[in-house]
Amino acid sequence: MSLESEQVEQPQVLETQEVQEISSSVASTNDSAVTTADETNPTEVSEQESSVTPKPLPSLKDLPSLVSKDAFPRSKVNWGPNMKPVPFSSISSSANSSSTSISSIKRMKSKTIQESFTLDLESQISISKPELSKMVLALKQNLDVSIESTLSKNSRTFLISGNPTNVRAAKRELVKKLTRPIQTIMEVPSKCKAAIIGSGGKTIMEISKEFDVKIKVAKDYNEGSFDEDLDDYTSNVTLFGDFESVNQAKERISEIVKEETKNATIRINVSDPLLVPFIKVADINGIPESLKVQFFPSSGEIVVSGLREQAQDSKIAIQNYIDRLSLELTEQKVKIPNKFQFLINADEIKEKYNVMVTFPTDIKDEFVSFSGEENKVKDAIDYARNSSKTFIVDTLDISKAHSKNIEHARILVLYFTKYPVLEKIKKDNPTVTITLPTPKELIADDAIVNIKISAKSDNSDAIKVVRKELISLVNSITPEDTLVINDLDYELFHKSIKHTLLSTENDYPFIQIGDYYPGNDTIVIIATSSYDDFKPSSEEIKSNLENISASLDPLRATFENMTTKVFEIDSSTQNTFFSKDTVTLALILNHIGKDQGHVQFKLNTPSENELTIRGDEFAIKTVAKIVKNIVDNPSTKSKLSFEIPSNSVSRLIGNKGSNLQATKAKFDCQIDVGEQTDDKAPVEVTLTGLEFNLTCAKEFILAETKKWADIITKELIVPLKLHRNLIGPNGSYRTRLQDKYNVFIHFPRDNEVVTIRGPSRGVKKTYEELSSLLDFERENSNKIVIKVPSEHVPRVIGKNGDVINDIRAEFGVEMDFLQKATDDEVKESGEVDLEITGTRTAIKEAANKVEQIIKDASDYTKETIEIDHAYHRNIVGTGGHVLRDIISKAGGDNIKNKNIDIPNSDQESNIITIQGPKSFVSKVIKQINKIVEDAKNSETKEIDVPKERQGALIGPGGMIRRQLENDFHITLHVPNKGETGPVTLTGLPENIEKAERKIFSEILKEDFDLEIEVPASIHEFVSERGAFIHKLRMDEFVSVKHGSATRRANNLNRHALNIPTDKVRPTEGENIKTKVTILEVGPATVSEEGVIPWKLTYEPIDLSSILTDENEEQKPEKNTDDDDKKQAALDKASELIQERIQLASKATYAGFVWVADTRKFNKVVGPGGSNVKNIRSSTGVLINVPRKNDSVNDIIYIRGTKEGVEKATELVVKSLKN
Repeated sequence: MSLESEQVEQPQVLETQEVQEISSSVASTNDSAVTTADETNPTEVSEQESSVTPKPLPSLKDLPSLVSKDAFPRSKVNWGPNMKPVPFSSISSSANSSSTSISSIKRMKSKTIQESFTLDLESQISISKPELSKMVLALKQNLDVSIESTLSKNSRTFLISGNPTNVRAAKRELVKKLTRPIQTIMEVPSKCKAAIIGSGGKTIMEISKEFDVKIKVAKDYNEGSFDEDLDDYTSNVTLFGDFESVNQAKERISEIVKEETKNATIRINVSDPLLVPFIKVADINGIPESLKVQFFPSSGEIVVSGLREQAQDSKIAIQNYIDRLSLELTEQKVKIPNKFQFLINADEIKEKYNVMVTFPTDIKDEFVSFSGEENKVKDAIDYARNSSKTFIVDTLDISKAHSKNIEHARILVLYFTKYPVLEKIKKDNPTVTITLPTPKELIADDAIVNIKISAKSDNSDAIKVVRKELISLVNSITPEDTLVINDLDYELFHKSIKHTLLSTENDYPFIQIGDYYPGNDTIVIIATSSYDDFKPSSEEIKSNLENISASLDPLRATFENMTTKVFEIDSSTQNTFFSKDTVTLALILNHIGKDQGHVQFKLNTPSENELTIRGDEFAIKTVAKIVKNIVDNPSTKSKLSFEIPSNSVSRLIGNKGSNLQATKAKFDCQIDVGEQTDDKAPVEVTLTGLEFNLTCAKEFILAETKKWADIITKELIVPLKLHRNLIGPNGSYRTRLQDKYNVFIHFPRDNEVVTIRGPSRGVKKTYEELSSLLDFERENSNKIVIKVPSEHVPRVIGKNGDVINDIRAEFGVEMDFLQKATDDEVKESGEVDLEITGTRTAIKEAANKVEQIIKDASDYTKETIEIDHAYHRNIVGTGGHVLRDIISKAGGDNIKNKNIDIPNSDQESNIITIQGPKSFVSKVIKQINKIVEDAKNSETKEIDVPKERQGALIGPGGMIRRQLENDFHITLHVPNKGETGPVTLTGLPENIEKAERKIFSEILKEDFDLEIEVPASIHEFVSERGAFIHKLRMDEFVSVKHGSATRRANNLNRHALNIPTDKVRPTEGENIKTKVTILEVGPATVSEEGVIPWKLTYEPIDLSSILTDENEEQKPEKNTDDDDKKQAALDKASELIQERIQLASKATYAGFVWVADTRKFNKVVGPGGSNVKNIRSSTGVLINVPRKNDSVNDIIYIRGTKEGVEKATELVVKSLKN
């Protein structure tokens, strides 16, 4: 099928020239033809066409003058075929026939041009003179141009004057209407076809419509047209139309091709492997920075990417570099005995001399190769010889171990090679090198297995240490610690064996000898498990190894069930079709692999002309048919033809024929694709080769064709600014979708149309996901840019990015600074642009947050004041409470960026630094100055407080003292426990007086509402070891104090309980979790005389201050002590206390609950002690749940009446079970 058609002769354009119009207007002739100037080829202009009635030919006199007669001095100007052009020498103009020089007048460029062109008569269509005149007149009127023409013997010349755009349009119309259409073919790179066609054919249709030409782009590429620099074949683009339109369309297509191929990737192969290690991209001169140059040593390729012209120039520079390098490098081989080769440090020599050292792979070869610059190679050889002399080498023959078991020694070397067993020895002795024999060396010598130990001569002692450790290691792994298995075929099962043994590899490493020696089926399992105590016995090791071996039994069963079949096939045929790496064998194995079968080919077994096949029964049956077919039809000239849809041909061939070549190689056959005569008619494909290969190739091609038939393309319009968001970081989103749905997604660089190509279902799913992502990005891709003063950027970012990350997380936005604080632009403006991306609401809120941070930062100040060190303690206060109060009063509780730095007591500095908002700093300074002023005017007064009452001035957790100091602005000093001395008040005299009045009138005053005397012997039971007193406080708002008997009351509540542990704990034989014991122990009394005063005070909790706004005006306090409520609460408390006193005489029983798991005590206590409170309330007993640090911490103690104890123990046990 040929895409080229016969080309119509193109009209010859003899001249095109543009001349700046000098006169203000150009006169035109009427119907007579006008001649034009032709500078390029004046001899081709012929005589003027004669009319029917003989008339004299027009001459120069008949034409209006374009310029003055002096414009071209001494030059005779003639229009017509014999005109000879004369270059402009000087130009002068005259007005009213006066000859005035204009050399001093500045010339003005005209906006009109003249263009002349000539058409060959042979390419013109037949047209009458009136038709031509009518056509010219229409163009002059429509385009506002002047058109003059002249006719010679073989051509017609036109001169068009006017606006440049109109001149070109007029020329195009004349050429279009006067000439025959032509067909021309241009070659373009195949990869540019998509850009020429455009999305949905948009680009090619625009070109065709604009220039009124027909354009056809060939589907196939031109054979033999591969361009290495383009890395592509060329394809034909056929254009049909008038020659001017065709030329303009070609220019437009050429622009597209130029744009598409402006970037290039050029590959330079380094053919000489000697040069590969020495190539350094940085050493290549003449490479522009804009180019990306990469070198891949594995493939020996240098890849240059960037602008095509630069890349092509760089290719020459790289080739020159390679040529120069090949001249500079040399290779020298030195004979070094194998036993000393390991002493040469190739890495050190490469680093020091830039010389590559290559060791021989054959153990019989003793020549070591040194490659590099000629002068450095000699130095490297000398260095290698001299440095090796500084080493001491010791040889350890481990074949002597274990009764000279050489096979075991070889196994150990392979074990040391595969696993990092020697790493600890190497790490502990870094100056020593341990060299193991290679697998080839192991079998080269049947008598010895030498491990070489080397080190510098000054490290000889380290060699002895390493030798000793190696001997110990070898002796520790005996033949009894290994298990040798050789009943499984390596070729068939090596992958399955490895997969099975990997699960126990940590404790039982294994070696497949076939990995090192092809055809060897031996497997070695080694028992090296670590044990806490002693090494297990030989019987235990043997049992463990046999258990590991048993895991391979399924493979053994499969192997035993395999079938063997022998074919009589001559040796040459076997080697041709069934030897390793042949295409036919690979196809057979692939065919069997589909059904999960095993099959093995053994050539020339059991005799030279016999082939043995072993495998699963099903696999053998299938393979036997294939082998028989190959033996019966051994010809590689068999043919097989079939048809495929025409739209699949291009995909079968592939870019540059890549798919076709790959299919040929895969099936070792010739593929001929028939001519495509019709876009809808199927195309015949003919295969030539081995019949079995052809059958496989046909199945493959038809399957691929079916898959190609479902390939569709779908387009999604995505704004260019959102392409990066949809592609994802490093292309992650696109890659995930392509892998998930087996499609290809193309994001063009300069187009909004994203194309998705692949199977229809996958394309649909991909389109839906991309559309959803696009909607999300559109919603969340609103952007604003705010200005941040450069000095406040760190405040917006925060420590380790905490602030900006919190804003991002809180509002769900992206925030990026578009410049760095060090940029010149930022230094000049003092501001950095911060871009915020997200939803409209989110970015607005985030922007407000940032602006608030900037506002706060702008209000931030730092002040220092000098305060005498003696007053620093007054500013800080006890436990820092004064300083905290200063901060709170200054409004600093909700200010994060604040700091008050007061020197420590061991520092001599008097400078106090305050940082924060200006208002905060000023308030703090004002308060500090007031405190210092008060301290200067303050005095200290001693007050007489009894020792036993001093604790009342401190209160729980120091609450009373803090309250006094805060309320009266004084410092209260109370001697610590064990100290002697008075209580002192320090402050202003008036404040001391008020504080003293408060202390003696309220705090130290014996103020209570009711007193009840409880016998000391039953105080523990009545108070329930403090729980009952707590209950009165919480339930009745009645506080209980004991006055001077407080210490005695506390001692009674804390004394050790009498628990008969030998009775209540289980005996050794009992296997129980809980044991309950109830004993009658007599009245709940202790040997204490006297009474404990219970002083009751009604103290209701006032919550009004919690519910009152701090900013509200303080209202007058109301009297919250309601007399009726107070009396009722005191009566109820008194009644409860009396009940407990009366109950004490009846509490003659004690219950003991022993629990094995003391962690369950939490269930008895309950959340916040709620459960144990309920038990106490419902039973009236005393319950003590022990703590972990109690001497008896596994027994719950219950004391009360018999009924109460029984019920309480029942509830406790029930709680333990829940």
